[in-house]
Amino acid sequence: MRKCRFLLVFFATISVVSAQTGGNGVFSILNIPMHSKALAWSGYLLAQSSADVLQTTNNPAMLNSSHKRNVGLGVGTILPGVLTANFCFGFTVGDTLRNKKQNKALSIPIFQGFAQHIDYGTMDAYDAGGNPTGKVSANETNIGIGVSMDINEHWRWGSQLGMVYSVLGPYIGNGVYVNLGAHYISVDSGLSFGIVCKNMGTQIIAYQGVGREALPFTIQAAIAFKPKHMPFRFHITAHSLQRWDLTYNQYLTMPGEIDLNGKQMVAKKAGFTEKLARHFAFGTELALGQNMGLLFGYNLQRRMEMATADHRGTSGFGWGIKFRMVKCDITYSSAAYFTNQNSNMVSIVFNPFQFRKKL
Repeated sequence: MRKCRFLLVFFATISVVSAQTGGNGVFSILNIPMHSKALAWSGYLLAQSSADVLQTTNNPAMLNSSHKRNVGLGVGTILPGVLTANFCFGFTVGDTLRNKKQNKALSIPIFQGFAQHIDYGTMDAYDAGGNPTGKVSANETNIGIGVSMDINEHWRWGSQLGMVYSVLGPYIGNGVYVNLGAHYISVDSGLSFGIVCKNMGTQIIAYQGVGREALPFTIQAAIAFKPKHMPFRFHITAHSLQRWDLTYNQYLTMPGEIDLNGKQMVAKKAGFTEKLARHFAFGTELALGQNMGLLFGYNLQRRMEMATADHRGTSGFGWGIKFRMVKCDITYSSAAYFTNQNSNMVSIVFNPFQFRKKL
């Protein structure tokens, strides 16, 4: 009954907010992954849980007791000159409770705190007449807290409450948001499932001269599985589920428009298969023992948007490597956006209490 009540509330919330148009919105920091593994997997990591607390920023329902006292740090470059720094830690506020009548251990909430900062650097500023006015800086900060509890032995739910603050030269804006997530795991079969509604909120202070804009709301779902007797783990994500058509180029050509050669331009319409495929991103991990693995990812939507017609390169692909050293989990990854323009990130997760000397 407890599970049914939660799922009714969860999917009722989805139905209320799914009417909003996704894909556009202020505060682009909310779409930037905070973990290297998520970056390698096209920015999505919703279902494959581990003891890595930094991964739970993608889906708060993946928080569990293994994340207690864990600290995660991440630094990287989104594009040349655009730097990011991330932080997350897990904690509890009490010990395990017990049901006195049935003498069963009851779940306690697992909490997380997180912070994310992107520095876009400094740039030349000009007025409306094209006259230089000096240098301006731009940056965005995202901070929040999350909580997760179990529904039963297989299902967990989680939520995050956050605030985002943006400085774009002389323009300042901020907003608040809520993320809701659910996570299912079957230990015996190696199968797990995750779903999350992200960036449900509003802009409180709008940029000067502009009305309030929508946050980049999105619905994502993912399934992760590990075949028996194989060193591979697979992660398949369906993203942007609140919006069916993710194409844009077919709407850029106006009727009767002529190209530079004097020929009439005809828009190439995307069919059902292409529209469906654009919603999926894939991630694979090749386990090289207990303490090392290789990561590979592919995102068709990113490749279709970022690759140029004459040089497609590796746009849409990502890769990474993870290993454990001195009680620390370290992950490095790189993802291709534009041709010859990669995002790079390194993450480290550890439990600081493991380094205390025994008395």
